[in-house]
Amino acid sequence: MSGTYTLFGRKGCGSAIVAAALKLTRLPYHYQEVDEADCPEYDRLLKLNPLGQVPVLLLPDGTVMTETAAILVLLHLRWPLAGLIPSSEGGHLPVFLRWIMVINAQIYPSFTYGDQPEKWLPGVDNPKVLTDTTDGLRKKLWLQIEAAADANGPWFFGATFCALDIYIAVMHHWRPGPVWFAEYAPRLEAIAKNVARHPRLETLFREQFS
Repeated sequence: MSGTYTLFGRKGCGSAIVAAALKLTRLPYHYQEVDEADCPEYDRLLKLNPLGQVPVLLLPDGTVMTETAAILVLLHLRWPLAGLIPSSEGGHLPVFLRWIMVINAQIYPSFTYGDQPEKWLPGVDNPKVLTDTTDGLRKKLWLQIEAAADANGPWFFGATFCALDIYIAVMHHWRPGPVWFAEYAPRLEAIAKNVARHPRLETLFREQFS
Protein backbone atom coordinates (compact mmCIF):
# COMPACT_ATOMS: atom_id res chain seq x y z
CA MET A 1 0.00 0.00 0.00
CA SER A 2 1.38 3.40 -0.95
CA GLY A 3 1.61 6.28 1.50
CA THR A 4 3.47 7.08 4.68
CA TYR A 5 3.16 5.15 7.93
CA THR A 6 3.36 6.90 11.32
CA LEU A 7 4.97 5.12 14.26
CA PHE A 8 4.31 6.43 17.77
CA GLY A 9 6.99 5.32 20.19
CA ARG A 10 9.26 5.97 23.13
CA LYS A 11 13.02 5.75 23.15
CA GLY A 12 14.26 2.34 24.22
CA CYS A 13 10.77 0.81 24.39
CA GLY A 14 9.07 -1.88 22.34
CA SER A 15 8.45 0.62 19.57
CA ALA A 16 12.15 0.19 18.74
CA ILE A 17 11.29 -3.31 17.51
CA VAL A 18 8.79 -1.91 15.03
CA ALA A 19 11.13 0.92 14.04
CA ALA A 20 13.83 -1.62 13.25
CA ALA A 21 11.39 -3.68 11.19
CA LEU A 22 10.35 -0.58 9.26
CA LYS A 23 14.01 0.23 8.58
CA LEU A 24 14.37 -3.17 6.95
CA THR A 25 11.41 -2.61 4.65
CA ARG A 26 11.07 -0.02 1.93
CA LEU A 27 7.87 1.32 3.46
CA PRO A 28 8.07 5.10 4.09
CA TYR A 29 7.34 6.09 7.67
CA HIS A 30 7.41 8.99 10.08
CA TYR A 31 8.45 8.46 13.69
CA GLN A 32 6.65 10.38 16.43
CA GLU A 33 8.34 10.30 19.83
CA VAL A 34 5.91 10.33 22.77
CA ASP A 35 8.29 10.79 25.67
CA GLU A 36 5.99 12.13 28.41
CA ALA A 37 2.39 11.64 29.45
CA ASP A 38 1.72 15.39 29.45
CA CYS A 39 3.14 16.16 25.99
CA PRO A 40 0.80 17.17 23.14
CA GLU A 41 1.66 13.99 21.23
CA TYR A 42 0.32 11.90 24.12
CA ASP A 43 -3.19 13.27 23.63
CA ARG A 44 -3.09 12.12 20.02
CA LEU A 45 -1.72 8.75 21.12
CA LEU A 46 -4.63 8.31 23.55
CA LYS A 47 -7.10 8.91 20.76
CA LEU A 48 -5.46 6.14 18.76
CA ASN A 49 -4.86 3.78 21.68
CA PRO A 50 -6.76 4.56 24.91
CA LEU A 51 -4.24 2.46 26.87
CA GLY A 52 -1.58 5.04 26.05
CA GLN A 53 0.86 2.30 25.15
CA VAL A 54 3.40 2.18 22.33
CA PRO A 55 4.03 1.08 19.70
CA VAL A 56 1.10 2.39 17.71
CA LEU A 57 1.36 2.26 13.94
CA LEU A 58 -0.96 4.48 11.93
CA LEU A 59 -1.32 3.04 8.45
CA PRO A 60 -1.56 5.27 5.35
CA ASP A 61 -5.32 4.62 5.10
CA GLY A 62 -5.86 5.72 8.72
CA THR A 63 -6.12 2.23 10.21
CA VAL A 64 -4.65 2.00 13.72
CA MET A 65 -2.50 -0.96 14.68
CA THR A 66 -1.22 -1.90 18.13
CA GLU A 67 0.57 -5.02 19.43
CA THR A 68 4.11 -5.48 18.20
CA ALA A 69 3.71 -9.00 16.83
CA ALA A 70 0.60 -8.06 14.85
CA ILE A 71 2.39 -5.07 13.35
CA LEU A 72 5.35 -7.22 12.32
CA VAL A 73 3.06 -9.73 10.61
CA LEU A 74 1.49 -6.89 8.61
CA LEU A 75 4.87 -5.45 7.66
CA HIS A 76 6.02 -8.89 6.55
CA LEU A 77 2.95 -9.34 4.38
CA ARG A 78 3.49 -5.94 2.79
CA TRP A 79 7.25 -6.32 2.30
CA PRO A 80 8.27 -9.99 2.55
CA LEU A 81 11.70 -9.30 1.09
CA ALA A 82 12.73 -7.87 4.47
CA GLY A 83 12.71 -11.42 5.83
CA LEU A 84 10.96 -10.59 9.08
CA ILE A 85 9.24 -13.98 9.21
CA PRO A 86 10.95 -17.18 7.98
CA SER A 87 9.68 -19.00 4.96
CA SER A 88 7.47 -22.05 5.47
CA GLU A 89 10.27 -24.04 3.85
CA GLY A 90 13.26 -25.19 5.87
CA GLY A 91 11.59 -25.83 9.20
CA HIS A 92 12.23 -22.45 10.85
CA LEU A 93 8.65 -21.14 10.78
CA PRO A 94 7.14 -23.35 13.54
CA VAL A 95 10.06 -22.60 15.85
CA PHE A 96 9.83 -18.89 15.07
CA LEU A 97 6.11 -18.84 15.87
CA ARG A 98 6.68 -20.68 19.15
CA TRP A 99 9.29 -18.30 20.52
CA ILE A 100 7.65 -15.14 19.21
CA MET A 101 4.52 -16.15 21.11
CA VAL A 102 6.52 -16.91 24.26
CA ILE A 103 8.09 -13.47 24.06
CA ASN A 104 4.82 -11.65 23.40
CA ALA A 105 2.53 -13.68 25.65
CA GLN A 106 4.84 -14.36 28.59
CA ILE A 107 8.02 -12.27 28.66
CA TYR A 108 6.55 -8.99 27.42
CA PRO A 109 3.60 -8.93 29.92
CA SER A 110 5.95 -9.64 32.82
CA PHE A 111 7.08 -6.02 32.57
CA THR A 112 3.47 -4.80 32.66
CA TYR A 113 3.03 -6.38 36.08
CA GLY A 114 6.58 -6.23 37.42
CA ASP A 115 7.29 -2.59 36.62
CA GLN A 116 4.34 -1.32 38.68
CA PRO A 117 3.65 -4.02 41.28
CA GLU A 118 1.72 -1.65 43.56
CA LYS A 119 -0.85 -1.20 40.77
CA TRP A 120 -1.63 -4.92 40.72
CA LEU A 121 -1.19 -5.63 44.44
CA PRO A 122 -2.91 -2.66 46.12
CA GLY A 123 -2.67 -2.64 49.87
CA VAL A 124 0.02 -5.33 49.99
CA ASP A 125 2.89 -4.54 52.36
CA ASN A 126 5.56 -5.68 49.93
CA PRO A 127 4.29 -5.40 46.36
CA LYS A 128 7.88 -5.69 45.10
CA VAL A 129 7.50 -9.46 45.48
CA LEU A 130 5.65 -9.34 42.15
CA THR A 131 8.66 -7.67 40.53
CA ASP A 132 10.97 -10.34 41.94
CA THR A 133 8.81 -13.24 40.76
CA THR A 134 8.23 -11.83 37.28
CA ASP A 135 11.96 -11.10 36.95
CA GLY A 136 12.67 -14.71 37.88
CA LEU A 137 10.18 -16.05 35.34
CA ARG A 138 11.69 -13.83 32.66
CA LYS A 139 15.18 -15.20 33.27
CA LYS A 140 13.90 -18.76 33.07
CA LEU A 141 12.19 -18.08 29.74
CA TRP A 142 15.22 -16.33 28.26
CA LEU A 143 17.36 -19.33 29.20
CA GLN A 144 14.97 -21.56 27.23
CA ILE A 145 15.30 -19.28 24.21
CA GLU A 146 19.08 -19.24 24.67
CA ALA A 147 19.16 -23.04 24.51
CA ALA A 148 17.11 -22.99 21.28
CA ALA A 149 19.35 -20.47 19.48
CA ASP A 150 21.88 -21.65 16.92
CA ALA A 151 25.23 -22.12 18.64
CA ASN A 152 27.21 -20.67 15.75
CA GLY A 153 25.11 -17.60 14.92
CA PRO A 154 25.19 -14.95 13.75
CA TRP A 155 21.38 -15.07 14.07
CA PHE A 156 18.91 -17.15 16.06
CA PHE A 157 18.50 -19.44 13.05
CA GLY A 158 22.16 -19.38 12.08
CA ALA A 159 22.49 -17.79 8.66
CA THR A 160 18.79 -16.80 8.47
CA PHE A 161 17.84 -13.40 9.89
CA CYS A 162 14.29 -12.77 11.18
CA ALA A 163 12.25 -10.56 13.50
CA LEU A 164 13.16 -12.79 16.45
CA ASP A 165 16.66 -11.34 16.25
CA ILE A 166 15.22 -7.83 16.50
CA TYR A 167 13.22 -8.73 19.60
CA ILE A 168 16.34 -10.15 21.24
CA ALA A 169 18.43 -7.10 20.34
CA VAL A 170 15.92 -4.64 21.82
CA MET A 171 14.79 -6.63 24.87
CA HIS A 172 18.27 -7.61 26.03
CA HIS A 173 18.59 -3.95 27.13
CA TRP A 174 15.71 -4.48 29.57
CA ARG A 175 15.80 -6.37 32.87
CA PRO A 176 17.75 -8.48 33.58
CA GLY A 177 20.00 -6.43 31.26
CA PRO A 178 23.10 -6.89 29.07
CA VAL A 179 25.39 -7.95 31.94
CA TRP A 180 23.08 -10.87 32.79
CA PHE A 181 22.75 -11.85 29.14
CA ALA A 182 26.51 -11.79 28.64
CA GLU A 183 26.97 -14.21 31.55
CA TYR A 184 23.96 -16.50 31.25
CA ALA A 185 22.75 -16.15 27.65
CA PRO A 186 25.85 -15.48 25.52
CA ARG A 187 24.19 -16.65 22.29
CA LEU A 188 21.44 -14.07 22.71
CA GLU A 189 23.95 -11.42 23.70
CA ALA A 190 25.92 -12.12 20.52
CA ILE A 191 22.75 -11.88 18.42
CA ALA A 192 21.92 -8.55 20.04
CA LYS A 193 25.36 -7.16 19.21
CA ASN A 194 25.13 -8.41 15.64
CA VAL A 195 21.76 -6.74 15.12
CA ALA A 196 23.07 -3.48 16.58
CA ARG A 197 25.89 -3.59 14.00
CA HIS A 198 23.55 -4.27 11.08
CA PRO A 199 24.28 -1.56 8.48
CA ARG A 200 20.61 -0.57 8.21
CA LEU A 201 20.00 -0.66 11.96
CA GLU A 202 23.20 0.65 13.51
CA THR A 203 22.10 4.28 13.65
CA LEU A 204 18.68 3.38 15.05
CA PHE A 205 20.12 1.29 17.87
CA ARG A 206 22.65 3.97 18.74
CA GLU A 207 19.84 6.54 18.95
CA GLN A 208 17.55 4.26 20.95
CA PHE A 209 20.04 2.90 23.51
CA SER A 210 23.00 5.27 23.77
